[in-house]
Amino acid sequence: MALGRYLTHAVVLLVALFVSSFASVDRNLPASFALRLGAVNAEGLVGAEGGSVGQVSLGRTSTIIKPVSVPTSAPKSHAASTYTVADGENLKALAARFGVSESAIRWSNFGSLKRTDSDVSNGQQVVIPPVDGIVVTVQGGDTAATLGAKYQVDPQVIVDFNYLRDPVSLPVGASLVIPGGRGPDFEKPPPPPAPIRTSYVGTGSYGSGYSVTPGGPSAGGYGNRFAYGYCTWYVASRISVPWLGNAWEWFSQAQAFGWPTGQSPRAGAIMVTWESGYGHVAIVERVNADGSWTVSEMNFIGWGIVDQRTISPGRVPLIGFIYH
Repeated sequence: MALGRYLTHAVVLLVALFVSSFASVDRNLPASFALRLGAVNAEGLVGAEGGSVGQVSLGRTSTIIKPVSVPTSAPKSHAASTYTVADGENLKALAARFGVSESAIRWSNFGSLKRTDSDVSNGQQVVIPPVDGIVVTVQGGDTAATLGAKYQVDPQVIVDFNYLRDPVSLPVGASLVIPGGRGPDFEKPPPPPAPIRTSYVGTGSYGSGYSVTPGGPSAGGYGNRFAYGYCTWYVASRISVPWLGNAWEWFSQAQAFGWPTGQSPRAGAIMVTWESGYGHVAIVERVNADGSWTVSEMNFIGWGIVDQRTISPGRVPLIGFIYH
């Protein structure tokens, strides 16, 4: 009996030792076999057999064979930006700088750039779309569907690009980007008017009190929004003016902007006259000893032609001079 009990205890002890040693060396067993010994563990199974966890691909024993891809460039903005034009920049330069077409910038600033002969000017603030298309301001009644129809794009493109939650109730006054949108046709400049007469005859005694010589200083480097070939474009290319309008309006515009004005010629001043229905502007190059003055101008003897003219006092319908 005693011997039997000793044998029983010996067997139990051996079994306990075997189980203990099995648990301590299970790391040397195949992982899949070890996993089958207990409840299935999905992450453990991936680590043993390989597979994917999210965007990471794993081999056996959790070796990474395909890491998560890391972006190498900044994400593309979905918002429009406002840019202040620097001295010497034009529409073509802005399009190249921001990677969009000139038409996209024109459409996004249609009020000031709708004419094909218009350009940006120093200090002007322009809206720049993040991609080719149009930046619009939401008006009352606008929806993604109506904007899509108006600008010839799929409404879902507008919804997705602008992250719109409600394609029907759009916030009035908000700016939206219409990727790939096409705006209205641009306006072509009107044909040039007949050249201004080289002598003025009116109610005053102006007669032909000046001499005209073709040629003169070339246009300057200031970009401006006046139409090429006219007197206003030529003067604004040499003197950066902050106003717009026909030539006859320049005198009052200058006063409104705080520029000094007067009735006496000075070298470098802008002469403003009534020498056409739109008025006329020129730049005083010098004041002569006899009281006459010499100006440089464009579109006096012909559209787009620069000339110099020496004028005697009282011989032109003068509005005044703008000093700067």
